[in-house]
Amino acid sequence: MNYSHFINVTKKVYQLACNRQTSNSVEAIQQLENYMYQLTFDEIKFIQTIMYLGRDTTDEERLKYSNRELFESQKRYLERKSWSKRELEADHIIAKTPLDEYLQKGLEIVKNLDTQLSCDNNNLNIENEQTHVKNQKEANFMSQYYKIEVVSARFVNSYLEKGWVLIDTTRELSSYGEISVSYHMGYPINSYIADLKGIIDKYEELELFEELKKRLCEKEGLDPQGLREESFYLGNHPKNETVNFLNNYVNVLKNKNGNYIYVDPSSEKKEESNIKETAVTVDEDDLPF
Repeated sequence: MNYSHFINVTKKVYQLACNRQTSNSVEAIQQLENYMYQLTFDEIKFIQTIMYLGRDTTDEERLKYSNRELFESQKRYLERKSWSKRELEADHIIAKTPLDEYLQKGLEIVKNLDTQLSCDNNNLNIENEQTHVKNQKEANFMSQYYKIEVVSARFVNSYLEKGWVLIDTTRELSSYGEISVSYHMGYPINSYIADLKGIIDKYEELELFEELKKRLCEKEGLDPQGLREESFYLGNHPKNETVNFLNNYVNVLKNKNGNYIYVDPSSEKKEESNIKETAVTVDEDDLPF
C-alpha cells in the first residue's frame, strides 16, 4: 500500500474539515462532502483508521505502545468490522463534528512512523492550526448547544428522552487496564429557547403579564391607565423605560413589532377641560334658519 498517498489524502480532508469548523459556511461543508464522495473505498477506510486513531488513542496507550503498533492495531480492528457501502462510510466520517480534531491527533501519530508511513508535512502546520481551530470549535459548539455534559452509558437514554443529543464518545483506559466509554451530550440552544418561551407562555396564561405592566409603571411613577398597545406604530409619542421594555418584550418573544405607547391620563383630562372651556354656546334665536 502506498501510505504516502493515503496520508496526503487524509491531510486534504483535515484541511477541509478545518475550513468547515472555522467558517461554518454552506460552501465549506459542500467542499468537504464533494471531496469525500469522490474518494475510493480504500481511501475512505484509511481516513477512518486515522480518525479513530486520533479519537480513541489515550495518553497511556501512547506511552505504552509505539506509533506503529497503535496504527496497526487500529487498522486490524477496523478490518475485522463489517464495512457498509462506500457512500455510507463517507457520511460516517463527515458526520463527525470534531473531525478536524480527530484527524489532527491521528496525523500527529502517523507522522512519527518510519519512512514506509512517513508523509510530507508541507502545507500542514498542525501545531499552529490546533489552537485556532480549538477556539473556533468551542465557539461553534456553544452557538449550537446551551449546555454540554459528559455522562456514562446508563444515563444516555434519559438524556435523549429529555431532548439532549449525542455529540460524541470518548474512551479512557483505567488503572485496572479496562476501557470505559464516556458520552458527550449536548442540549440544543433552540430547545433551551423553546423551554424559556414555554415558561413565559404559562406566565401570560395566568395573566401575570398584566401584573408586570403595573409593576413597571409603579416603579417609574406612571399611571397604568396611560399605557396602551396600538395596532400600528405611533412615532410621535415619547418613550420611557416601561414602554421600551414592553416593546422589546413583544419584539423578542412574539416576533413582531411592539407598539406600546404611554399617554399621561392627567394631560388628557386637561385637554378635555380646555376643549369644554373654549366651546362656544349659540342661542337658537341667533341662528339664520
